Amino acid sequence: MTEQFHLSRLQVINWGVFDGYHTIPFSSGGALIAGASGSGKSSLLDAISLGFLPFNRRNFNASGDHTAAGSSAGRRTVDKYVRGAWGQRSDGGNSRVMYLRGDGTAWSAVAVTYAGDSGRTVTGLVLKWLTGESRADSSSRFVLGDGDLDIENVCNRWAAGRFDTSVFKGDGWRFSTKVESQYLAQLYATIGIRASDAAQQLLGKAKSLKSVGGLEQFVREFMLDEPDSLARLPEALKQIDPLVEARELLAVAQRKRKILGDIERIQHRYASESSDLGIIDLVDAPMVRAYTDHVRLAQCPTQIATLDGTIDQLDNEYEDVTRSLNLAKAEADSLNAQISGSSANIGPLASQVSAAEAGAEQVSRRRGAYEDLLTAQGLDVPDTADDFWNLREELLSQATELLAKVERHREASTDAEYAQKAARMVRDDAAKELRRVEQVGSALPEFALVMREQICAAVGVGTADLPYVAELMDLRPDQTRWRTAVEKVLRGAGLRLLVPDQQWAAVLRYVNETNLRGRLALHHVRSSAYGTAPGATDAKTLAGKLFAVDPRHPCAAEAVDVVASAGDHICVDTPDVFERFRRAVTDTGLYKDSDRLAVKDDRRPLKQSEYLYQGDVSAKINALTVDLAAAEETYQKARRVADDIAAQRQQWRDRAAACKAICEQYGQWSQIDTETADGHADRLREQYELLLADHPDIEALNARADECWSQIQKLMTRRGAIQTRRDDLDDRRTRLLELAERLSQATDARSRDEHRFVSEPLTDLLSRYAAQLPVALELLEPEPHRDALFGAIRKDREQLRESRRRSYDELARILSTFDTAFPDAVPNDSDDFDERVHDYVALCRHIDERELPEAYERMMRLVTEQAPDAILTLHRVAEHEARRISEQIDRVNTGLGAVEFNRGTRLTLRATPRSLTAVAELTEIVRAISRRIAEVGLGDKQAILHQYADILRLRNRLASTAPEDKAWTRDALDVRNRFTFDCAEWDVSSGDLIRTHSNAGDNSGGEQEKLMAFCLAGALSFNLASPAQPATSTAAQAVDNRPVFAQLMLDEAFSKSDPQFAQQALQAFRKFGFQLVIVATVQNATTIQPYVDSVVMVSKTEASGRNPRPVATVVARSISEFTELRQQMRKKVPAGV
Repeated sequence: MTEQFHLSRLQVINWGVFDGYHTIPFSSGGALIAGASGSGKSSLLDAISLGFLPFNRRNFNASGDHTAAGSSAGRRTVDKYVRGAWGQRSDGGNSRVMYLRGDGTAWSAVAVTYAGDSGRTVTGLVLKWLTGESRADSSSRFVLGDGDLDIENVCNRWAAGRFDTSVFKGDGWRFSTKVESQYLAQLYATIGIRASDAAQQLLGKAKSLKSVGGLEQFVREFMLDEPDSLARLPEALKQIDPLVEARELLAVAQRKRKILGDIERIQHRYASESSDLGIIDLVDAPMVRAYTDHVRLAQCPTQIATLDGTIDQLDNEYEDVTRSLNLAKAEADSLNAQISGSSANIGPLASQVSAAEAGAEQVSRRRGAYEDLLTAQGLDVPDTADDFWNLREELLSQATELLAKVERHREASTDAEYAQKAARMVRDDAAKELRRVEQVGSALPEFALVMREQICAAVGVGTADLPYVAELMDLRPDQTRWRTAVEKVLRGAGLRLLVPDQQWAAVLRYVNETNLRGRLALHHVRSSAYGTAPGATDAKTLAGKLFAVDPRHPCAAEAVDVVASAGDHICVDTPDVFERFRRAVTDTGLYKDSDRLAVKDDRRPLKQSEYLYQGDVSAKINALTVDLAAAEETYQKARRVADDIAAQRQQWRDRAAACKAICEQYGQWSQIDTETADGHADRLREQYELLLADHPDIEALNARADECWSQIQKLMTRRGAIQTRRDDLDDRRTRLLELAERLSQATDARSRDEHRFVSEPLTDLLSRYAAQLPVALELLEPEPHRDALFGAIRKDREQLRESRRRSYDELARILSTFDTAFPDAVPNDSDDFDERVHDYVALCRHIDERELPEAYERMMRLVTEQAPDAILTLHRVAEHEARRISEQIDRVNTGLGAVEFNRGTRLTLRATPRSLTAVAELTEIVRAISRRIAEVGLGDKQAILHQYADILRLRNRLASTAPEDKAWTRDALDVRNRFTFDCAEWDVSSGDLIRTHSNAGDNSGGEQEKLMAFCLAGALSFNLASPAQPATSTAAQAVDNRPVFAQLMLDEAFSKSDPQFAQQALQAFRKFGFQLVIVATVQNATTIQPYVDSVVMVSKTEASGRNPRPVATVVARSISEFTELRQQMRKKVPAGV
């Protein structure tokens, strides 16, 4: 049988108008506190409330009307009870409260003693005190003791000792505290009250049974606990809020990265262009002159030797031609002598024929040259003068259009040359990286080696003493399938610098004081692991795919441990089996990090030349060689594009020049009119032939003489050409000898300085430019070549400056935009532009390597785990609380079914579910969030976006203070609103429904009190039942339904009820097993008497001139003594009164 506790005694000292010490016994059968109005009856109930209820459940003076005007001014408080407030006095419009203990220090003590069926008792003592003239904020002390303890002496000692709590050590007192909740927790643990807010609220509310409100309000607010879904809302919002912060941080990091853009590539290009420009700026005209003089001096001996051989050959040829010429002259002289006698008449006409034929021949040659020019340009040869002039106009127009086209394509040519230069820079970088790797013999990136060299130089150790993890590990030859996963997942671990214990402190100090301009991860090598043999790794994990390259290295064991810790992912073929393992990875680099987080990093393409875990550096060299070949191919392709554009523009320029040349060289049609010139020559030839017909011998001699003359002319022309060429070559040889002598012997200091000024790098640069020039170097006339060389350098210099300016402008724009958008995150605000750019590039790397991954990982963790878990848990708790309401109603109905409501009827409390829009909307959102969890975990961007939007929308609604959103939240989470409550009255014998009580406010005052009494009894029966009692009604009927805490206080209850209703309600409370402590007037005592065992009679003296201190007294009597006392009082009352 469950042990039940009841109130056995109340002790008060200086409580309200109860001045001094008062002790009041209570029987387990209940007690009536009776007295005149204002005598202090409710003050005793308030004292009991102070002893066993929390401050927010006490409901002081519950029978008072707190809705009346001015009621708040007179509302009772603990501080007023301590001072002994007994009334108000008005003087001249001013009102003041009258106190029994208004001056100096005042204190009160209230003790409640509870006794159990087994004889066990416990006493709870509450002490309150005010110092000085204070009227509020009283101090408190709560004490608990075993047994029925008297408080008068101990409290007086406590007050006399200036509230010294040491007096409560011993004498049965076992617990003392300043915290009310700790005191109540100890008290409730002893007397059996469960930690139910509804039980405490009902015990406090029972005092004002007549003002409990409607049935719906009563059931929701007092019978049922506040659902856990409402209580958990603030915690759920705390779990969701970090997601909003994480999303904002990720957005900030993404905006930073977007603004920075390709700053690293642009900075690299800017630095390269600055370096190239720094070299090419050193080249000036004297330097070009000095360079060409060096080349001329080097080429002179070769050309002189070649000229010597050619001159000797021409001398021999000249002698042969001279002999042939002499023979031809002798024959011609003989023929001329024979003809001289007959040529007097033929000579003039022959001269005219010769002149005409010469003119026709000249026109024919011009015509041939003109036709060749037109044919080369793909044009038709004009046949008439009109065609000639039309063609001339067309050529001039075409030349103008082509030159305009060349100008329009100037920008495209510049862009192509810029792309060619960028490709060349990439190729040069690849070549530089290949040379670096071949030189240093390490697969690690350059920045990692540079930082290590700085640290080693600072602390005085060798680089071999501070290895990176990746230098000590390599992929097993038979595990090449897992290369991608190893490089992606374990890249961060591979770039950890292992620092032995003896250098740890020095390295930390140096790193802390130095800006290394990069990200560095330091790993402390413990002394216990330094120099030990590396352990074995699980072959099924990603770490098991690696092996220690040098197991004898002192840090090899620590490197294996680092890799084993970071790579403890089980290697699987497909992500479908991820759920079987805590951590897993596929060969593509997708790895599961937790139950709801999977990550794959594809931000940068993974190239073989960037592999970290390569014990054999030759593999990296081979990869870099392949990259260099690819870069070279890209460069050649860009160069071909640039050359094609340049060639096209040159072709247009050549065509325009050709069109202009044709028009300029052939300005008249007569210059190429062969038809007219040939006709004139033919007419003269006919006349000459007619004259020759009369002298046939002369014709033969003349023909032979012409042949001889022609041969002589050819020989003379040939000899003259040989002589001219020999003289030219000899002159050139002489000039070359003089040039070599002049160049080999510098004549002044300036010349010598220019020779020394051309350094080897500059010589290489000038040689590269000279090889690309279309104008070859002429040793004796170097100016065209010099001008072309200097022009090419000047052009490239201008392009470099323009390109560098563009790069500078791009960098300045990025820095300015970043500074404007994120003024608090500026890494460097100095005036040194190069230093600023360097720091911004480091910031960009930091964002790529840490800020973005960490922000994304945090948001993914929150959006996949924490925030959805909080929402799903909140929804799950709400659904559970909704189901629990039905269980609670069933338990209340078990209690209600034990007592008749009216004669032959039973009362049943019913909870009917109702449909709420907020509940449906919440359920739909939760289902959508739940459905997307898997997709979000796999990184689906669209799913992540929708998931975040739903979570943010729900969070904003739950946290909103807008009236409509607060109403929505109450409907969605306060599951008590999901039901409508009413009471059904059933006929016991037939089981028929007699009446439905849907709103207690529709009943009369007496019916309302009766209905509330039954509901209150059922609710208390449930909330104060033993925790071990079954929840179902069938099982509950077979066990003890008595509450573990029997005390039930009623203040001025049943004041409006007729005796029948009141008796039925009191009978219900008694049958439920409650100890009734009822405050009522003497007039209502007759109705209450049968249901209590004792009466506490309260009286108070009136304030008068001689007695300004109204003081209350109290006397306890049994029912029989109280009955006799009433009978005696009736006999003393005169008849008719």
